[in-house]
Amino acid sequence: MRRRTFLGNSVLTGAGMLVPGGLYGQTTVRDTATISILHTTDLHGHVLPTSNYQGEGDLGGLARCAAQIRKWRKENPANLLVDVGDVYQGTPVGWQTRGRLMIDLFNKLQYDAWVLGNHEFDWGPEVVLDALSRLKMPVLTGNMNLEGKRAGSWEDAEHPFARILPHLVKEVGGFKVGLIGMVTPGLPYWLRPELLKGFEVLDPAEILKESVRFLREEAKVDAVVVCGHMGLQEEDDFANPTRRLIAGDCGVDVFLGGHTHRNQESREEGGVLYTQADYFGIHCGRVDLTFDRETRALVGKRALTALMDARIEADPVVLEASAKDLEEAKTYMEVEVGEVLGTISHNSGGQGKSSLLQHLISAALEHAAKKDKLVPDGVFHGTFGSGTIEPGKKTMADMWKVLPYENRVVALYLTREEIVAVVNESLQVSSDRALYGFELELERAEASKGEQKTEVFVRSLRSVRTPDAPVGHRYCVLCNAYDAQSGGKRLMRLRALAQSPECKATLLTMSSREALIDYFGDLGTVRASGLKAVAG
Repeated sequence: MRRRTFLGNSVLTGAGMLVPGGLYGQTTVRDTATISILHTTDLHGHVLPTSNYQGEGDLGGLARCAAQIRKWRKENPANLLVDVGDVYQGTPVGWQTRGRLMIDLFNKLQYDAWVLGNHEFDWGPEVVLDALSRLKMPVLTGNMNLEGKRAGSWEDAEHPFARILPHLVKEVGGFKVGLIGMVTPGLPYWLRPELLKGFEVLDPAEILKESVRFLREEAKVDAVVVCGHMGLQEEDDFANPTRRLIAGDCGVDVFLGGHTHRNQESREEGGVLYTQADYFGIHCGRVDLTFDRETRALVGKRALTALMDARIEADPVVLEASAKDLEEAKTYMEVEVGEVLGTISHNSGGQGKSSLLQHLISAALEHAAKKDKLVPDGVFHGTFGSGTIEPGKKTMADMWKVLPYENRVVALYLTREEIVAVVNESLQVSSDRALYGFELELERAEASKGEQKTEVFVRSLRSVRTPDAPVGHRYCVLCNAYDAQSGGKRLMRLRALAQSPECKATLLTMSSREALIDYFGDLGTVRASGLKAVAG
């Protein structure tokens, strides 16, 4: 009902708008035109329907979004189509094709622009550059440098980075729309320098001001639309400075958001229309901008996000184009990797204590490190909320459930005091990370009056492998690259240590999931009782 109401009240191209104040108080008809901006965000490689975070299934996917996009395009041929980032990471087909499938589908659907998201870099800069080279449309990410050169200033027109622009002017329906793209500035707090290799993210505030000035004063656009891979929240944070960007007279008409995986249909903030189309294609977004033909003034703006549920049939063109890759991904996920004897629980023995599932992950990371000729003393890792592993044959799909992200493994050389500091920092945030390979002496600090909980912290620890190591000895501890880079500003002590030359941060060959798959492949059978023995 909501979708029909929006379209029924929208002013489409060539229609008129009734305004009061004509001759002798009569109502006159203003000659108007409406252009539509269609948008997706945070698809994360989802071509087919999936589940939302509440467990509801048969929702979303680019194939359904494409069907809705075709419908909207027929209703209003004066339209633009953009994506606001995090396009290909998150599904087996995205991983297997290294993003190729999603980029090819963007080309087939004739997107007008795409904004880089933070997860575009999860598999390293080579994948990003390959995606850029395949694209048939510009990429809008103004707050991005490569080797010190700003987006839009790359001299070699043949280089993939030359496709990245800070802004773009598109003429549609007789009106000029200025598009500005920006990625979240939180990128360096999630990704190691080895995964960025010369790519640098800048504060978006000054970039936005420069682009707005150019578009308004030089390009003389009729409307300014920001496509920002960041979200509007009640309060800004390090990754989402959206309120700061649109505060005051910022010169922006519409802000298309992303990154925070929220559905925000239509929200007015300081004269700026904010809208965000959820995640995984569960919602598809549309903004209608209505202009006075005579004065070229923007006289109306509306937004909606349409739910992509079973009422929307998947687009046959997208299904045909992706069928081979999807079938290969399905076959890959069904491959058996080994067997589990006994139940591997994710329930830990308390704060700071490893669960059996963490013992499994840690044993796998140790196994991978030895192939890189490292002998680690311990592992600092979480479970990403994954559940208990039941006994029986296990497939690739099971490995993806345990470790859904492609995080590389990092080896750090830390003193006993540094390890204690890292674990204590982790205990202060909402985290199930635990230290494996060390015996911890925990102490409880009773909650003072007015505080809700009793704090637990590590008083001291002892290495299982090298219990008699001298004072100042540096232990080899493994963690994932996301945590080593601060885990989203939650582990800043660990980030500082990973940047210290004394800690000799070393990026291992495998990701955490690859290490788990390799562990099953080499052992064949994983015994829950054996994991307890390994844990010491």
